[in-house]
Amino acid sequence: MSDDKDIKLIEVLSKHYSETFDLVRQVVARRDRLFLYILLVIFVLLLYMSNPEAIRDWVNSVFSSQLKVENGTEIAPLFDVSVIGAVLLLGLLSLSHTYFQAVLHVERQYDYVYKLEDQLSKHFEDPAFTREGRHYLKHQHKFSGWTKSIFWYLFPFLYLAFMLFWMWFLVINPVTPLIYKIVDFAISLSILNSLRLYLLALNRRQ
Repeated sequence: MSDDKDIKLIEVLSKHYSETFDLVRQVVARRDRLFLYILLVIFVLLLYMSNPEAIRDWVNSVFSSQLKVENGTEIAPLFDVSVIGAVLLLGLLSLSHTYFQAVLHVERQYDYVYKLEDQLSKHFEDPAFTREGRHYLKHQHKFSGWTKSIFWYLFPFLYLAFMLFWMWFLVINPVTPLIYKIVDFAISLSILNSLRLYLLALNRRQ
């Protein structure tokens, strides 16, 4: 009777282990996509900082051409340059917050995977169910450690540098109205706070 319970327990745990790691892989793929989206928005913001009027004209031309096709009439510019900057920054805030959550979720789930591996390995003489967690950590290549350094340290540092550069741009930019500067500063501080909490959470895991 005890053997039947052990077999049933192993089946349940192994199924849960597989489902958990499938979910982790999905979140990892989502995290990687968010990282690329953040880089894309930062690139657009850098272009915006170098020539705000060019970005304004491009965005307005895209929307105007679509509306002109539908209505057959010329459309006046729809978006002011400051509005475009605020929208881009809001998009960066949303992507960043979701990205930080995804990274922390992946790390927590890996901890859970390790616990499941420990539970399953107790029922086998040879190491089992350790390929994705303990075995990987023990035998990971130097390149994996370098990749972790990029995502955990280099990227946050460069992100912080970019945000400080952006806030300096807001101060010296004479074109942006005061109300938009206040809004952009509020959004920028929100991004910096999310980054701060993200780094604190990562450091607690060390």
